[in-house]
Amino acid sequence: MTTHLNQRKEQKRKQILKAAIELFSKQGYGISMDAIAEHAKVSKQTVYAHFSSKDHLFETCIIDKCMTSGLNWDLKSDKRPAHEVLCEYGWLFQSMLLGEEARHTFQNTIRQSDTHPEIAKIFLEQGPKRNIALLSDYLATLVKNGDLPCCEDTEAASMQLLLMLHGRPVYWGFFGFDAGEDETTRRSYINKCVEVFLRGYGYPSHLL
Repeated sequence: MTTHLNQRKEQKRKQILKAAIELFSKQGYGISMDAIAEHAKVSKQTVYAHFSSKDHLFETCIIDKCMTSGLNWDLKSDKRPAHEVLCEYGWLFQSMLLGEEARHTFQNTIRQSDTHPEIAKIFLEQGPKRNIALLSDYLATLVKNGDLPCCEDTEAASMQLLLMLHGRPVYWGFFGFDAGEDETTRRSYINKCVEVFLRGYGYPSHLL
């Protein structure tokens, strides 16, 4: 009985998250909890039973998007060469940003930041800052192992790499345009970004 109840509870949570992600990305933070409940086909009370506030729900949506995009794996435990790890990370990162939901959520966050500054803060904390911290921890491991001898600030280095990884597709996408790059072109760009980044911080050439 307990297992069945837990499964139903988890199913309701997934319904709410799915509905919230869709509505936040399409309509922005101004969407009401009533509308989210209706879209999820649950009661408003059920929504609040899982998420204490709209801020909490929005924050969870951002975290869920990062996790389902594959960006939440333990980089520090990955024993592959650094360029392989970072190229895969870069591909997943750029692909997430190119997704329609991520792009719309970003655009709505910027558009509504004056009236709802709290969502911009949540977006920064659970999106960019979370990814910077994850990447910084991994780079710190490389520094400790002597693989990045020229890297003195792993957090700043992480920001540099993440901004490089946006590339033309993401930048164009922010303005609603398709850069027209196929997978081969995108992967080539990402691989070159990683190579330039690693060489710049002294990564051994023979490992590239």
